[in-house]
Amino acid sequence: MKKTKTDNWLKRTRGYLLSTPHLLWFMLIAITVAFTAFQTPDQNKISYSYQIGDVAQRDIKAPKNFFLEDKEVTSARKNQVKDVVKTVYDFDENLAVDISSRIETAMDFARQLFEKPESSDAPDPTLAMALAVKPEFEKKLGMEISNGAYTILYKSQFEMNITLKIKNILDKILSNGVVANKEILLEEEGKGIILRTIQSNEERAVNNLKAVYGPDQAKAMVRIEGQPLLKKLNYNLSNLIVDICQRLLQPNITLNKNETENRIQDAQSKIMPILYQIKAGEMIVREGERVDKIKLIKLTALKEQVVEKDIYMSGTGTAMLTCFLILVVYYLFLKDHKRLKTDHNTHMIFLALGLVLYLIFAKIVIYVAQSAHPEMAWQIAASSFYMVVPIQAGAMITCLFLGFDIAVFFTIVLSVLASLAFGGSFQVFFFFFFSSITAAYWIDQRQARKNFIIAGVKLAIFNSILAIALGFYSLAHPDPMLLAKEVIFAFCGGLFAATLTIGFTPLIEILFNYTTAAKLLEFANLDQPLIKKLMIEAPGTYNHSVIVATLAEAAASAVSANSLQAKVMGYYHDIGKLDKTMYFIENQADGKNRHDKLSPSMSALILIQHVKKGVELAKKYKLGNEIVQGISQHHGTSLIKYFYNKSLNSGNENVNEEDFRYPGPKPQTREAGIVMLADVVEAAVRALERPTPSKIKGRVKELINDIFADGQLEECELTLKDLHQIAKSFNNILTSIYHSRIEYTDKTQEKKKEKNGTAKDSDRQSAKNENPNAPNIAKDRTDLKRLGL
Repeated sequence: MKKTKTDNWLKRTRGYLLSTPHLLWFMLIAITVAFTAFQTPDQNKISYSYQIGDVAQRDIKAPKNFFLEDKEVTSARKNQVKDVVKTVYDFDENLAVDISSRIETAMDFARQLFEKPESSDAPDPTLAMALAVKPEFEKKLGMEISNGAYTILYKSQFEMNITLKIKNILDKILSNGVVANKEILLEEEGKGIILRTIQSNEERAVNNLKAVYGPDQAKAMVRIEGQPLLKKLNYNLSNLIVDICQRLLQPNITLNKNETENRIQDAQSKIMPILYQIKAGEMIVREGERVDKIKLIKLTALKEQVVEKDIYMSGTGTAMLTCFLILVVYYLFLKDHKRLKTDHNTHMIFLALGLVLYLIFAKIVIYVAQSAHPEMAWQIAASSFYMVVPIQAGAMITCLFLGFDIAVFFTIVLSVLASLAFGGSFQVFFFFFFSSITAAYWIDQRQARKNFIIAGVKLAIFNSILAIALGFYSLAHPDPMLLAKEVIFAFCGGLFAATLTIGFTPLIEILFNYTTAAKLLEFANLDQPLIKKLMIEAPGTYNHSVIVATLAEAAASAVSANSLQAKVMGYYHDIGKLDKTMYFIENQADGKNRHDKLSPSMSALILIQHVKKGVELAKKYKLGNEIVQGISQHHGTSLIKYFYNKSLNSGNENVNEEDFRYPGPKPQTREAGIVMLADVVEAAVRALERPTPSKIKGRVKELINDIFADGQLEECELTLKDLHQIAKSFNNILTSIYHSRIEYTDKTQEKKKEKNGTAKDSDRQSAKNENPNAPNIAKDRTDLKRLGL
């Protein structure tokens, strides 16, 4: 008695937990608190922020070996290097060539106006004609000139001598060098400069910086350099040539700040910092001591080594992030998800336990890493240990039991929390998220257990490639040894994930009564105890179930539903008939109908009870939630018309239609809807007198229309197009099962029938003997009449 009371109490408690919404809030709070505590460092709040003259509040020791840099000395040495490195200037030797080419092109173009054959007496071009080509002349020259200046060149017929004098003057000035800002150049007079030719990259040191012309100085030198060349020309033309040279003149020496800065940085990088080693455990400052300059330098260096956090503020932030993340994912994606509507709390418990379990794996890896490398305790996020954590197993198992879309949402939460556990690194989140959803996709495509290892190997290779990509991204110059270690860790992590998936899958199937494809394959074996019991005790129901399973499997394949699940539902949908086998017509071999002695309401109650009994048997034999739901939904809320009409015809005026309807629920999935259709169609077609193809098609169409009109398919996702494909599939299979057969009769009986005129053209023989008292005709044959009676 005590055991019964205890069992009842446990059942009530379990039922309450699996139905109350308070359980979800409890799990949210528990996960948030546990993860926050898991993130909190195992040390009291330590502050390294002091000023000179402050009194230390507690002893501060170095938690690990580190080096203290004398930044003042190092900075002074780097400044000395900066003063030594010569500034780089670029010299453009092509500038003079470019300017000379423009002058020649423009003058040659204008001089063509005056060119004419020797035998021709054509007049020289007029000024108007010359002015007409002035815009083109200016374009080729690269600058504008006044009409007056252009007229002077016109009168001199754009002589070649003018071109040569301009080029000579400019060559002399540019060959010496013209700098844009000579004042800045002269600041380098003490150490000189490096003059680098742009075209050839040749360099030379220049110490006499005063010899280089500035812009104004270069213009003045044009007149000086041109004086001996222009003394024989008239005043106007001479001034015009000087003006053109001054306007065409450009600096050909420019400061290269980037190259100079790079050379300074290269030189400074070669300066080794002045370091003092601080040993682990060395006392930095004692409680009550005043902080002086030396101690402040040590504390500042220690603060850079150890990331200082306010534990309470950090814990509050971690709790808020965890809570908000879970709430957002739950309310946006999981709360109303169709796959999670039934047994919602059970699914949430499964996801919560999975989340906690895999975060514990992460914690274990962090603990092992810190134990093996104490000096890396504050750099664990930068290490590669996270790649070995089999986080991907969480996504794979979730995908197996709840589907790929839910696995993606679960992966988002798990990847974010796992990355926070490893210091909030973006690389950790990137690795976990992409690796997990890829693993879930591979498992979703091939759920047979023999393919788990294949998925694990593929995942290990994918993780290795991902590790290489992250190594190249995070390190400017990847260390081959470190990269090899990350690849090994990532490869092993993929194999561990597949191994955990294989190990946990059967356990989860038992604990949560989930059903996978592998489990469905086991149930599809007709040697299962429940199927064998059905075959022995209710052979008619067994035969009916096998045909329903065949119909359901073919129809599910036709509409891209889960054909394996539909098939297994078909095998087990009528196992409840084992309770009262002889009250179902397919099992009444003796021709006696037990319902003839029962009232219609009692008969309907017995038929309705087979659904409840089937659910109980399915739970007893642990067939899984999908099969249980298929059994409870395969009749929906349909009406038992025969006994309802019989009750009406009996003269009973108080007939309640609800008493003759199955309790439901209506089919919630496509597979359950297909099993309902297959069950009704098979039973009806079996009852046809002469099931010809046309009769079968008509009956199938009529039955599906009746079920649709009765609203039994309202809550599953079967479309009209799906119903059409299902009907076609049913017609093909039923027509093949009930095809016409040739009647093979005994010759003696055939002659007797012909003599009596009783021969019939039928593809079915009568179930009863025409003359039960007739003597045995074949006396010489073994009498097997009583075999099987």
